[in-house]
Amino acid sequence: MNKILLYKDFLNEREQPIDMGYSLVMEGGAAGHMAHPFENKSLTFGDFRLFIEKGLSGELNFEIEPREKTDGQNLFATVMDGQVFFSRNKGELRAPMDIDAFITKWDDRPELVRMTFIEAGKQLSTTLPKLSAKDLEIFDNGKNWMNMELIYSKNPNVIHYDAGDVIQFHGIVITDGEGNIIGDNPESATSLANAIEKINAHVGEIFTIIPPQIVKIGKDLDFDKNKAKFIKKLEALRDRYGLTDADEVSRYHEMWWRDQIEEHFGNLTQDVKEGLLLRWAYKDKKTLDLRAISKLVDETQHAAIKKFDQEDVKKKYKENIRPFEDLFLELGSIIIKNASNFISANPDKEVQRLHKYLNKEVEKIRKGDNISNIEKVEAELARLDRIGGMQSILPTEGIVFRYKGKNYKLTGTFAAINQLLGIIKYGR
Repeated sequence: MNKILLYKDFLNEREQPIDMGYSLVMEGGAAGHMAHPFENKSLTFGDFRLFIEKGLSGELNFEIEPREKTDGQNLFATVMDGQVFFSRNKGELRAPMDIDAFITKWDDRPELVRMTFIEAGKQLSTTLPKLSAKDLEIFDNGKNWMNMELIYSKNPNVIHYDAGDVIQFHGIVITDGEGNIIGDNPESATSLANAIEKINAHVGEIFTIIPPQIVKIGKDLDFDKNKAKFIKKLEALRDRYGLTDADEVSRYHEMWWRDQIEEHFGNLTQDVKEGLLLRWAYKDKKTLDLRAISKLVDETQHAAIKKFDQEDVKKKYKENIRPFEDLFLELGSIIIKNASNFISANPDKEVQRLHKYLNKEVEKIRKGDNISNIEKVEAELARLDRIGGMQSILPTEGIVFRYKGKNYKLTGTFAAINQLLGIIKYGR
């Protein structure tokens, strides 16, 4: 079984972020998932310390100015041979839609969703070709795509924006021409939006094309107190396994899973334990699958492993990530409180609406007879309390900052609110 041990060591040495087994919510189709800092296990404890210090100082401008993460409908557009094409997922990056195909795509969708995408598509189809040949070079004749958000007041998600209907450019994503994203250029969003405004083509019948919203972050008024609090939490996690600031966070998660395996299956051979580590910590279910494990353990042990795999692993994932998640969601809520210049024109009004709506709908669920939904709501309310409570709600999805070539989000209370609204609307 040296092969498994070597494979584990190889995983530890990877330069790319390691998926430690958490089910990440995909955002925006082709855009993929934008990670919270705690989701990138290749970051170090020192990186996390830096995020705490710089975030509370209002200095998250490592590579670009921090931007607002907006809560709209995601869309990709490119220009090839003078014609605009569209994409909503990776497959469409490889086989893009012209405007006719794009309109047809929304035939069976709800009217407001359909209207949002079709009207934006029509506007972009007439606007982008008006740019100069030099400006259009940024699309590399269809290989590169502008990632954008459609914010339409008649078709809101969680946040209701009141500053007009906009197509907000996020930045160019670079592909290999086969639908695979190989890089990005966030600065291109501002330059292209400005170029469109310069030729007076930014305002359409419904939407106005705008660049990313640069967020101004002030220094936290309780900087010393909050810095000490968050650093103490971070150091407690780091010191649990005798790690240092130079260690990647993946070391913590692997050692945590080793503890779990030892606690529940300590009587198994080391080879099998390594296989379970790969399966549960790294989501590698092929190197040593359940059938192969059955040949290495007795019937009782195999039944226990299978039961744990089916019933407990998802709960353990949440237990493992929770202290890091709580730390960064609470940190995010404080940083967002210290920020200004959000798209919402009347943030206080939107906060009041969210408070009123959530309180009303949560009370309805509490008085109902759906025990599962009640439990889900109480769990999300507990998470909301841990990261700042209702008073920390602000009318934004969060802040995006860039560090070592990667974009990260700080969402504060938005994640809990989003989950609560999902339970209220869909029971999940």
